[in-house]
Amino acid sequence: MPPRKKSVSPPESRSLSQQLEREQASRAYRKVMSGETPTAQERSALKRYEKEQEEQKRWQYYESIPQKHWRQMSGRQTKVINEQAERYGIPFGGRTISLSNVVRALHEFLAANARRLLEDDDDMLQSVVSSPALERYREERAQLARLDRLERERTLISRGEIRTGLGQIAGILRTAGETLQSQFGTEAVTILNDALDDAEHALEQLCGELEDEDVSATDEGQP
Repeated sequence: MPPRKKSVSPPESRSLSQQLEREQASRAYRKVMSGETPTAQERSALKRYEKEQEEQKRWQYYESIPQKHWRQMSGRQTKVINEQAERYGIPFGGRTISLSNVVRALHEFLAANARRLLEDDDDMLQSVVSSPALERYREERAQLARLDRLERERTLISRGEIRTGLGQIAGILRTAGETLQSQFGTEAVTILNDALDDAEHALEQLCGELEDEDVSATDEGQP
């Protein structure tokens, strides 16, 4: 059987879809400002537009954090920050800081020094005295080491990575929705977008519940 050809909407179709989306968002905004009630389709378009704008601004701010703000967040003076940046190769020196570059460099540093950081030089682990609290501490350290190994083996995937992956899938489906709109009209893509919004809301609720469970479990484990 010959492979299926991937359906790609032409540039003019995507441009038309984006224009219609902006027009719907604009109508919704004007209605809200004048005290009118937008349609469900217009509200959905406005919500997606505002979310897209917020996302773009967030990434813009991530890439140019002022040194002043970094000093406030880190609680360190500029001299110390620059020395640490040079010593550890993490780019948080300079007048502005790119958070994405810092995060990438930080995780590369942790990966490169993982063995050294995981060395068991903990006095509590070497103690010859045993107690229930010490045994729980040792079990917790063993569990952390196991989770680290599973993450390195890609057997364990963080919720953040899952969210990112599902977000990319949603983006692909929304692009496919543009093709639906060009072939079947605005109502078809509205149904798809509403379903994606509902799925995203359900995912946020699920991850939020899991995080709450993690916090509760941590609190219960506190002495």
